[in-house]
Amino acid sequence: MKKPLILAMILALTTTFAFADATADQLAQAQTLYEDGDYATALEIWSPLAEQGNAEAQGKLGLLYQYGDAVPQDYNKAIQWYEKATAQNNAAAQFYLGFLYDEGLGVTQDYAKAREWYEKSAAQGNAQAQSNLGLFYDQGWGVVQDYSKAHDWYEKAAIQGNTYAQYNLGLLYQYGDGVLQDYDKAREWFEKAATQGDADAQYNLGLLYQYGDGVPQDYGKAYEWFEKAAAQGDADAQYSLALLYQYGDGVLQDYGKAREWYEKSAAQGNSDAQEALQRLP
Repeated sequence: MKKPLILAMILALTTTFAFADATADQLAQAQTLYEDGDYATALEIWSPLAEQGNAEAQGKLGLLYQYGDAVPQDYNKAIQWYEKATAQNNAAAQFYLGFLYDEGLGVTQDYAKAREWYEKSAAQGNAQAQSNLGLFYDQGWGVVQDYSKAHDWYEKAAIQGNTYAQYNLGLLYQYGDGVLQDYDKAREWFEKAATQGDADAQYNLGLLYQYGDGVPQDYGKAYEWFEKAAAQGDADAQYSLALLYQYGDGVLQDYGKAREWYEKSAAQGNSDAQEALQRLP
């Protein structure tokens, strides 16, 4: 007598799994469209899913409203969708809601609330939230400055490949903040971020090689890393690259190229570059 009930349960479970698979496919499709810049089509997919209560889609709608992609920018609507998603414990929405409080976008800036949402998200393994929590403790924003806690949160995010956390973790080791000063570890973390294209890490890696901090002094390697960062518009790297050309360190001395890089850096307000231009032969 129980067989029909069991069969009905199996059919119900099969239908549920099929629906879940279809939803997952739609979410993946929408994400691909979003990454390709087709925000309008992504919106068409996410909207009905969000209305049906899908937390991931709700968070994505919040993101569209936050940045004004395919919809008029509207922080209030972004918050409304993030709150729907965070009610279901969606880690990405928790991070973005924290970010709005962090930056004071659509709400009064509130580091305490930002930290609260970052912590919820970070506890679920969100690397961006972990990185930002590290920054809060690093800078003492809304919390007592604590380099040890900053290190712990940066490390969690850095292990996941977050470039900002890798760079900031490198800085802690470079200056010995909350950890024993260790240029080798600083170089290790700078390299991880630099190879992912982080200009700040590329510049700092160049400095280690320029001055021989924890590595054999190598102007050639310093030049390579400065050049990568300078090409991304980093004013300090542009200035450092100009210095190498001016004095012929690691490259053939070339006042013309030195002037070119000094000018790029000076145009961004770098006072050292501006002064160097006045003294350049």
